[in-house]
Amino acid sequence: MLLAVHVLFMGVVVFEFLRTAFLSLNFITTYTIGGTTLILADVVLLTLLAVTVYIVPSGIGNRTVIRLLAEKKGLLALFGAYTAFIVYAGAYLIVEEPFTSKTVSSVTSAAVPITVFTNYYLVLLLVVLAVFILFPSSLLVLAARKVKDPSVGRVLNILPVIWSGIGVDLLFFNGYLLSSNFDATPFGYLIASVAFGVSALVFRRASLLTAFFEPVRPTGKTTAEFPFTERLGVPATFLPGRSLLLETDPSVPYEQAVTDYARQSISNTHTVYVFTAKGSPVFNALQKTPGVRFYIMSAKVSYPKPEENEPSQILIPSNDQAVILDLIDKTVAAATAPAQVAIVFDSISDMVLSAGFEATYKFMKQVNETTGNGRTSALFLMTLGAHDEKVVSFVRSLFPTQLVDDASGLRVTRSQ
Repeated sequence: MLLAVHVLFMGVVVFEFLRTAFLSLNFITTYTIGGTTLILADVVLLTLLAVTVYIVPSGIGNRTVIRLLAEKKGLLALFGAYTAFIVYAGAYLIVEEPFTSKTVSSVTSAAVPITVFTNYYLVLLLVVLAVFILFPSSLLVLAARKVKDPSVGRVLNILPVIWSGIGVDLLFFNGYLLSSNFDATPFGYLIASVAFGVSALVFRRASLLTAFFEPVRPTGKTTAEFPFTERLGVPATFLPGRSLLLETDPSVPYEQAVTDYARQSISNTHTVYVFTAKGSPVFNALQKTPGVRFYIMSAKVSYPKPEENEPSQILIPSNDQAVILDLIDKTVAAATAPAQVAIVFDSISDMVLSAGFEATYKFMKQVNETTGNGRTSALFLMTLGAHDEKVVSFVRSLFPTQLVDDASGLRVTRSQ
């Protein structure tokens, strides 16, 4: 729907180019009816888009928008009445031609033909704009309250402001100023085009954030793999719902064990989320594994931000534990039963060195409370030999199940 809105508005801009190219009063009727009809069609599409987002802002699966809309009689009546009024405005424009044409000087001092609407039709357009500002905008604001992600909520609050601004802009430049024999429509279309571009950009960011939490949807028959538990020599049932501490030796390719963990989780329809830094051994290894989603910890951002052209990656602040904890909570909450989540955290050692042991210990206790729901598996990495024995003992005390990957291989050192 959003794509259709932009295609129609491109048609409006084409009509504007043709008006200034032909400079003919004979073309004004075609220009006015064609351009105004496309704008009214855009209003209907934007309203339908707002209705769709309001009904189910997080996705509707296989159910159609029309079916859901039919279940909400009040909303259907409002949308139907508004659409009927817009159809009336379009039909009245075509049948009655409530406008005249004349030649005036534009802002460039060139003589150009313009459209001058009657007062009655300007009132009709004003009513269309007023209802558009109130009805779809209210739906998007209400939808923003229903989504859990504040970044998506901000976008849903921004969109009605942008769309309403476009409506005011077009009515002012194409209606009021032209009726005052002053042609500044190029500026109006420039403002509207930029605003439409901004709306597409912010909507895309919201879509990326929402899609990031979509559950795994098998595309065909897949065979479950168990490379991680086979290396450990334990049953496959050992992994689901368990938080593991993996102490790694940097001198061995420990990232292979992490890759095996991710492969086994994905093949058993878990959604895998990895907290790591770009360029780390874990990132480089898992980047080649289809289905893995990354929280890229970076000092360059202060809030979660989708990575450009990388829908499976979101940049997050590495030095803000509150944000990281909130994202872990949202990641776990996004998986509704029976879906399961697997989290890889790389690494505890990095957090101890950057934030201090006390803050890290408190953080890890809160994470364990979040992930202890029986449907979340987690693998936390800590570097062997990087901390004194007191720190290591406290961290180990948080994990009933502990693993080591060193020169002797991957093995279980403690399991409860």
